[in-house]
Amino acid sequence: MHIELSGLTASFRVPHMYKYHRSLPLPSYTTIVGIFGAAIGKDMQTSQELFKHFNLKVGVAGASKSRYNDTWRVLTTKNSERDVVEREILFKPRYHIIFYGEEKIIRFCEKYFKTPVYPISLGRPEDLANVVVHDAIEQEPEELKVLCNTVISGTPTIYVEDTLFDVEDPTDLGPCTLLYRLPVNFKFKDGFSYERKADNYRDFTFIGNREVKIKNYVQGFQVAIENESNDKISFFSSGSLNIPLLEI
Repeated sequence: MHIELSGLTASFRVPHMYKYHRSLPLPSYTTIVGIFGAAIGKDMQTSQELFKHFNLKVGVAGASKSRYNDTWRVLTTKNSERDVVEREILFKPRYHIIFYGEEKIIRFCEKYFKTPVYPISLGRPEDLANVVVHDAIEQEPEELKVLCNTVISGTPTIYVEDTLFDVEDPTDLGPCTLLYRLPVNFKFKDGFSYERKADNYRDFTFIGNREVKIKNYVQGFQVAIENESNDKISFFSSGSLNIPLLEI
């Protein structure tokens, strides 16, 4: 099943960052589990258990038009005074998410994403998302080698062409890749869904806005996309998009 999420803002805080809350460019695996939970009306603990029980696999690709920093005052339990933090916000994001599993499970997901129990958000509760559910079809994963604006599990070998860098432009980052070790599972204290601690981590490589080739194929899907606006981002151009499945 292919769903498309878009909104005005999004923010997916990188774990363990305190004063400056940098955002991941895409929703993480656990964020997608939370999005699934909002759609079916379950808390994070129940959603995590159902996701495993259903043996669902997911993949995500997408981008945002720009990003900016916002200053927040945060009241913490350890400090009676409000701490000042900066949070990175993604502006006008659009994400394509693939859910892969048994047909009856995918039909279950399709039903609830079309009429979600709770609002779908992109990180923070105020980052509300528009949801478009594309037709669920019966299809097996294929081998993908060329990737862009997506995330894959692990630390693969990536081939980069020199022509992807503009040496005349000092602001050109080229095919930027980011490596993060992120949680993929939480333990919950006394069954209380909000008191949780990550107990399992995986490495994830986020691939930027330039196409790159990876040494070993990954399993995933190629989906067709259409450009319905004048976004000047190559990701939003009409054509096809490769979305690898995350290996958890």
